[in-house]
This record gives sequence, structure tokens and C-alpha cells, in this order.
Amino acid sequence: MGGLITLDGSMGEGGGQVIRTALALSAATGQGFEITGIRARRPQPGLRPQHLAAVRALTLACGAKVSGALDGSQELRFEPGPVLAGDFDFEIATAGALSLVLQTVLLPIATGQAPSRVAITGGTHVPWSPSYHYLANHWAAAVRHLGLDLSFRLERAGFYPPGGGLAFAEVKPWARPAAPLRLEERGGLLEVRGTSGASHLKNRAAERHQKAALARLWEERRLDVAWSVQALPAASPGSFVLLEAVFQNSRAAFGFLGERGVPAETIGDRAARALLRFLDGEGAVDPFLADQLAVPLALAGGGRVTTSQVTAHLETVVAVLPRFGVPARVLGRLGGPGALEVGAV
Repeated sequence: MGGLITLDGSMGEGGGQVIRTALALSAATGQGFEITGIRARRPQPGLRPQHLAAVRALTLACGAKVSGALDGSQELRFEPGPVLAGDFDFEIATAGALSLVLQTVLLPIATGQAPSRVAITGGTHVPWSPSYHYLANHWAAAVRHLGLDLSFRLERAGFYPPGGGLAFAEVKPWARPAAPLRLEERGGLLEVRGTSGASHLKNRAAERHQKAALARLWEERRLDVAWSVQALPAASPGSFVLLEAVFQNSRAAFGFLGERGVPAETIGDRAARALLRFLDGEGAVDPFLADQLAVPLALAGGGRVTTSQVTAHLETVVAVLPRFGVPARVLGRLGGPGALEVGAV
């Protein structure tokens, strides 16, 4: 192994995106790194439980040598060994998003020579993170175009703030490289899908999310929606709504969580309006999926993806990729439509 890659953890949006991207690329490629200034500009700087969960998970998966893996640490040294397939059991001590940990660890684990299974506890539906349903319904379908075969099962939802959810994932060995993926034009709209769920609530929040979203989509676009209302076993009360648009060539999804003091109808209407804004705009995929495809593209074979909005998260992950030898760039201005171009490792 050559010298360690050095990273500034405060680059870009300065959050967990830098450390998660570095961990996934390091474990998958065998390149070690050291990072300083982790989340330095955040109110609670340094590694938090959800970041430590990803570090410890990949340490187990590839026998990495690690230093600095402590709560609040702003420095980390990670030197990976070979990835080994197996059965893994990970725990996030708080309501940290298990979806973000899974996105970090499943990509390297998929480069192993046999199937792997993961059980993980933590937050399944928490603010500022993709929900379990976004991960299992939307992200998994998108990365399947890159030959990544994943399946998920939700045993128990974990709403913010206590978390306590439980999910399972299975991943088959990833045949790489794949042909470069080009998601540049949506093509025709094939289907709109809605999912809403709730637990430990007496106000029929899931049905109210559904009713408001359906009303807005019909009023504005006369859109028919295939909808699933789910009563979720959960460790705590909460609700969510997810709207997905499936096109001939691409897909987009928008999810929202129920909020204390906010009518359930308002949450459903927000989801519908977000989808309508996407339909009226440009780009093949939603802004969240764009940055969540960057590392899979880098490990699979590269590609080009257009998005309705360039985000700080997208710019941040693209700033990390070249440090691991991956050519990448963002086209377009922050907040406007643009494109992600990624080479291959």
C-alpha cells in the first residue's frame, strides 16, 4: 500500500458526507486515508454515533487498522485490509440514520466473493436522511442498473428521536465493472407510487398523508397513484410519506416525516408539491439520488447523471472522489439543474 490519502473533514458542506464517502471508497479500493477536522464547523463537531457505526462496521468487514474512532474525535486513520463476506450485526447507539450506514458499508461488502447479510439497529425515519423506504424502494432500484443486487427487510421502524428500528439487508457479490450508466433523459412517466405509514398514532396520519397528496396530484396534474398504506411495528410514534415517479429511463422520489404540531395533511401536500416541482423541472433524477449515486458509479464503471438540483452534498462527494483516483465533476450551479460525471476507479 502506498502512502495514506489525506483529507480535510471540513471540506464542502462539512458534515458526515466526507467521512462516509472516504470510508466506502477506502474499504472497496484498499486505499487507506487519514482525515482531520471531521465536522469541524458543526454544533457538535467530530464523529457521532452513526459515523462510528460505519467505521466499526467496515473495520469488521475488511479487518482495517483504525485509530481515532472515538465519539467526538475530529481525526481518523483508516487502513483497510481485504473485504470478507459474512453475516454482520451492527448497532447505532442513537437514532442515527441506519440508511446512511447501510449505504456506506454495503458497497464495499458487495465487492466480496460471497453473499453477505447485515442486521442493523438505529433510526429508520429520521430528519435530514434518506428513510428506510427511500433506501429500499428507490436507491436499491437505481443501483440495480449498476449490477448491484440488494434486498432489504424492515423488522421494526425507528422514528426520531429515540430510533430503535431494526432492518436487514442482503447483498450478492457485485460483478464489476459494469457498463457506464447514463441517466440523462427521463423518458415518459410510467407510474407514480405512494407509500405512507404510521405507528403508535391515533390520528390516522398515514391515511391523511395519502388523502392530501392524492388530492394535490389530481388537482394539478390528474395523476393516478398506486398507493400503499402501512401500519408499521415501531419502537416509537411517528409517520412518513414517500412519493416515487418511475420514468422510462430514470426515477425520482421525495419523502417527508410527520412533525409534531404540523397537520398530517400538510406533510402529504408537501410531498406532492415536491414531486410536482420535479415534474415541471429538468434532470433525470432527484437531488438526493444524484449524490447517493456518486460512489456506486465510481466503483461500478462510471457514468453521467442529470439532476433537477445541484446540492452542497453532491459538490462535497465529488470533491472527495478525485482524492481516491476517481475523475469526477459537477456541471451546473448550486441550487439549479445540473449533471454528475464520474469516471471509474
